Amino acid sequence: MKIVDRQPLRASLIVSILFGVFSVVIYNFYADFRQKEFLKILKQNAISHERLLADTANFSPQVLKHIEEKSKTQMTDETSAIYDTTGKAIYASFAEPSLDKNLVKRVLKNKSISIENGYYDKIVFLYEIPETNQKVILMAVALDDFGYAKQDRLRDLLLVGTLIAIVVLVAVMRIFVKRDVKPIGQIADKMEQITAHELNQRLPQASLPDEVGQMARTFNDLLDRLEFAYSQQRNFVSYVTHELRTPLTIMQGQTEVTLMKDRSEAEYKEALESVKAEVQDMIKLVNELLELVRANADAHLVDLEPVRVDDLLWQARGQLLQKKPKYTIEVGFDEFPDSEEITVNGNAALLKMAFMNLMENACKYSDEPHVSVFIHIRKKEVEIRFVDNGFGISEKDLEHIFEPFFRSLTTKEVSGHGIGLPLTKRIIEIHLGKISIESKVGEGTNLMIVLPTV
Repeated sequence: MKIVDRQPLRASLIVSILFGVFSVVIYNFYADFRQKEFLKILKQNAISHERLLADTANFSPQVLKHIEEKSKTQMTDETSAIYDTTGKAIYASFAEPSLDKNLVKRVLKNKSISIENGYYDKIVFLYEIPETNQKVILMAVALDDFGYAKQDRLRDLLLVGTLIAIVVLVAVMRIFVKRDVKPIGQIADKMEQITAHELNQRLPQASLPDEVGQMARTFNDLLDRLEFAYSQQRNFVSYVTHELRTPLTIMQGQTEVTLMKDRSEAEYKEALESVKAEVQDMIKLVNELLELVRANADAHLVDLEPVRVDDLLWQARGQLLQKKPKYTIEVGFDEFPDSEEITVNGNAALLKMAFMNLMENACKYSDEPHVSVFIHIRKKEVEIRFVDNGFGISEKDLEHIFEPFFRSLTTKEVSGHGIGLPLTKRIIEIHLGKISIESKVGEGTNLMIVLPTV
């Protein structure tokens, strides 16, 4: 069942229950009110009859009955009677010469009781005659046809009103629900038109100031992320293809040139050394790509434990100097910290890889391979700055510096693949840290990492 049909039916069910309860309460309240008012009138009429009997002692009961029947205040089928406290009739306009003993006991105990017999209402109560202070029991019975007519009229009005209200509510609800869900149908139609090759399309309903607009905005945000990821994937494949094709082309060219004629052992060795260098470069590229993919795909599976940042920096420095002994790497503190102030919750291997990447980049892209690493303690944070006096990066290139395979124009002549910084940024994000970079062409670069401490 569609929402446009289901919601009005739900609303009508709720309203039916509420109107039903409301109608029953109103009807019962009026029925109780009618009975109390009618019994009050009956009681007054019974007292009036007793007063009339007391004032006309010379009249026979037949004459009194005739006067009672001709009274303008007479109720429909109204009859009355007077009994002594034993239940024996003193005067009765109907054939009930005595009262039941149990009824007499109840009247004497409760002073007044009311009895409903079908449509007839009866009241029996104890009354004290003013002149003699004699206690008697008065009874009055009548049919409240006028009251019951109004009560039946009220019942009909409540039933008809409830039915009309439900019908109107269902119709109006259906109109409003249909209008409210119309944008959802439009969104569904638009979403069916969006394919992998048309991720640039967006939902126009995002401008609506309601939940549908919120859903459309959320979906548009999802499309933004998908479009970006799809674009990154296409660029990634393009970059990888280009990066792998270049060394393969060089290797193929060198091999073909070498095989064109017989060469000396030294020439063959030189050609193989060149091929070996290209193979090593490809292996390094593939390893970096694997690390980048692993950091993006398995971030939630990374094991974290308390590690000291300064220990990792010294280890990264030592490993890098083993490969590049000509590099100069200085590590220092702004002020000597406590152990807890420099301990972070992290993965030692990943953080060491990130620090090595930054140290190597700082030395590699400088005329003098030198980098200074400063550790500064903040409140619940540790800041690591990597400062060099290298080539520097232009403001335009800084906007793309963390994109995979991006190479600054100032570093095109230096070997590299543009993977180190994106990988480093991802590692820092896994550790809930921040990374920022400041640089000027010809003056050097200042790269800062902030990690939360334990």
